[in-house]
This record gives sequence, C-alpha cells and structure tokens, in this order.
Amino acid sequence: MYPVLSSSRFAPSQKKGVICTAAVALAILSAGPALAQVPQSVHQSCMICHGQTGENTIYPMVPRLSGQQVQYLAWQLKQFKAHTRADQNAQIYMWPVAQAMSQKEIQSVAKYYAAQSPMHSASSPRPGVSAGKQIFLQGVAAQGIPACMACHAVNATGRGIFPRLAGQRYAYIIQQLTYLHDGNRVNPIMQPVAEKLTNRQMREVAAYLSGLHRHQ
Repeated sequence: MYPVLSSSRFAPSQKKGVICTAAVALAILSAGPALAQVPQSVHQSCMICHGQTGENTIYPMVPRLSGQQVQYLAWQLKQFKAHTRADQNAQIYMWPVAQAMSQKEIQSVAKYYAAQSPMHSASSPRPGVSAGKQIFLQGVAAQGIPACMACHAVNATGRGIFPRLAGQRYAYIIQQLTYLHDGNRVNPIMQPVAEKLTNRQMREVAAYLSGLHRHQ
C-alpha cells in the first residue's frame, strides 16, 4: 500500500508539482517488473553505449546487439575478459567492462540482448548493394572467397558462434573487416577470408548487410 496525497493540502501553485510527482512515481512502479529483468551489468555499463535494448543509434562504431546469437555474444565477452580479442576499440571500451563481469553475468547479458527484438534498419540503400549480395551469397571464386552465407546463414541471421549480420551498422562492419584484414582482430575462421577482400568489396558487403531487414 502507498500513501494517498490529497491535493487539498497544497496551494494551487504546488498542486501541479504534486500531480507530476505522482505521475512519475506511478510510471516507475509500473516499469518496475520490466526493469527488474534487465541484468545489472546492462544497467551499470552496457546500456551507456549499446542502449537498454541493444539498438543505440548514436554511435556508428557501436554494434547493434538485439537479436544477436547467444553463443556469439558470450564468446566475445569471454574474449574481451581474457584480452584475446585485442583490436583497438576492444582494448579501450570492452576490456574494462568485461573484466568486471563474472561468467554468470556474461551469460545473463548474452541471453538478455539475444532475446531483444531486432529493429528494422531505416537507412537509405548504399552503393554496392547488388555486388555485396553476390559476395555474401556466392562468394568470389576467382579470389578464393567463400560465400558468407555458409556460416552466417542465408538471411545473415547467424547461428551459434557465427554472428547475426543482418541490419548491423555499416561503419561497424567495415571496421571489423578491416581489423580482420590487417590482423588486428584475431579470428582463425574470418581472417583468411577478410585478408582476400578489397576495400571496395568490404564496403559492398557492408552495404548489403546493413540494409537487410532486421526481422528476417
């Protein structure tokens, strides 16, 4: 039970403040159960950059996490914690965050963001979408580049440790492919592929993937 405030006890100039305060209190109480389901690590650190639902749209180099594969998210957090994923942004932003997380918290955060509903990417089509689609679905035999869909699934929704790429940020995809191409991000599966991609092909793949509908 919560005390009932009578507006008759306040002067007219105070009544608006009482009403607003009561409205805010009711909003907080009604949101309580939903907020209680958000892992503490998300509240304390993750949501600063990624947002509470993993769809923060402020920073172009921050990846979308909603609907991402649980295994992939947990794997990456463990790599950040162990300092085995050591690209520049990982060291600056993710190492301190992951270092403070327990294995239980890592699983909790991974499951939470994976359960969030992916949003549709409303960005305008970028140049190179058709070429990027061909690379993703068919690869480039002449360069020894396999079809990306072989691991990431035909709709780029990912599976297991292979991440969802549909609707991922354009700039982030290019950044990570560049890290892999240059050896700044270690991944025995992706490095041999990224090393063969030209800068133009990276942009084309990113153009295709970033424009895919997130609900696929």
